[in-house]
Amino acid sequence: MLSTPLHPLLVHFPIALLIFGTIAQIIAVWKKDFFHKAAFYLLGAGFITGLFSYWTGDGAEHFAHQHWGRSVSPIIHTHETYALITLILFGITIAIRLLQVFKPFKMAMALVIILCLAGTTTLALTGHYGGKIVYSDHTKTGE
Repeated sequence: MLSTPLHPLLVHFPIALLIFGTIAQIIAVWKKDFFHKAAFYLLGAGFITGLFSYWTGDGAEHFAHQHWGRSVSPIIHTHETYALITLILFGITIAIRLLQVFKPFKMAMALVIILCLAGTTTLALTGHYGGKIVYSDHTKTGE
C-alpha cells in the first residue's frame, strides 16, 4: 500500500478539466463548433476524473486522521459535501448535453452554463476546504 494517499495526486485533473470545460462552454456561446465539442470532452473527462478523486477521498481521510487526529473531521466532511455537490452539478450538466443530442430543447445551453458556473463555484469551495485540511493550524499542533 502507498504511504501517500492517491487523492491529493488525482484532484488536480478534475479541477483543471472542469474549469477549462466551463470556460470552453462559455466561449461556445459565440464560437459554436470547436468549443462546444471541446467543452463536452473537457467536462466529461473532468467528471470521470472527479469520480476517481472522490472515491480515493476515504484513503485521504484515513491519512488525515492518522496524522492530524479527529479534529479535522468537520472540515473533511464539509470538503466531501462540496465535492459531492460538484459531481452532481457537473453530472447533470453532462446529462443535459447528452440529452441535447437526442432531444434538443431551447433553454438547454443557458441551463448548462448556469450549472457549470455553479459547479465551478462548488469546486472552488471544495478546494478551499481541502486546503484548510492540509494547511490549517491543526497540522502544526497535532490537535
